[in-house]
Amino acid sequence: MKWMITIRFNPRDAQQQTEMMALIPQEQAHIKVLREQQIVDALYISADRRLVWLVMAGDSQEQVQQQLTALPLYPYMQTEISQLV
Repeated sequence: MKWMITIRFNPRDAQQQTEMMALIPQEQAHIKVLREQQIVDALYISADRRLVWLVMAGDSQEQVQQQLTALPLYPYMQTEISQLV
């Protein structure tokens, strides 16, 4: 099954934004691994970098959620998961 994940980033303050920026290299490396494993099919980032859309493969919403929780930026994310047809 394919899933569309909408991710919103709303840093509360400059400190949190700095923390998030420091995690970006780790996030990119983790996404690269998920692409190589064919778990992430596509990734799109809005121009203001506050929204990200992922297309992921997974047997269930719970499995997809589990993959998301392993992302370094997960603590800063608000996610919405929708199954695709």
